[in-house]
Amino acid sequence: MKSFTAALVLALAAAATAAPSSRLRSAKRQSGTCLLDTVSNNPSVQDIENAINQWNDDVNTVNAYLNDFGNLAGPDAIVSATQQVLLSAQDEPCQFATLTSNSDFVGGSVTAAFDCANTDLGLVFKEHVLDNLNTIIQNPSDPPTFNAAVGDINFFRCCNVLPDADILWRDSAEDNGLGLSVNTVAGRPDACASIDCTGIDDCKALDNGAFGK
Repeated sequence: MKSFTAALVLALAAAATAAPSSRLRSAKRQSGTCLLDTVSNNPSVQDIENAINQWNDDVNTVNAYLNDFGNLAGPDAIVSATQQVLLSAQDEPCQFATLTSNSDFVGGSVTAAFDCANTDLGLVFKEHVLDNLNTIIQNPSDPPTFNAAVGDINFFRCCNVLPDADILWRDSAEDNGLGLSVNTVAGRPDACASIDCTGIDDCKALDNGAFGK
């Protein structure tokens, strides 16, 4: 389990520093920076609560950006907004790493659903979220390119990233007695209402043990 988490956190830094550009200087200064530091050594209940809450804030920030993207007026606005949202997107793996460092979840299988979500995030997050955000920053005057990137982000967040977050948040909250104290369902961007996820492996369809659906 640790291998996927570690790979994703390392990928965060690589994605943040991709392709040199004067427009990227602000984002590059934040390379590898967590808005809330990862707690990788047996996080406490408070650490788990903080991580879920911070990840929830990150998700809401990214959702707002995706919902408003079509209203951004011109390349400078696109670059500025995307550099800012990249900070929140980069932070998501930091909170993911805290949740998967829970001593109850380290060293073996938790549930089939949790393992699936953990693995899936490790496979899709860098390529379909972080890399796409950097593509938008690098191509703010190329509508076909940045619109394709936004579409890909929306698809993979709606069909993979956010459903996976639901599982990780719920299982982490329930395991730490936080079920009524934190949000355990990730918000969705507006695009999810019209995205068909048919054919995408659904980790929620797998057994989640005592944590339920």
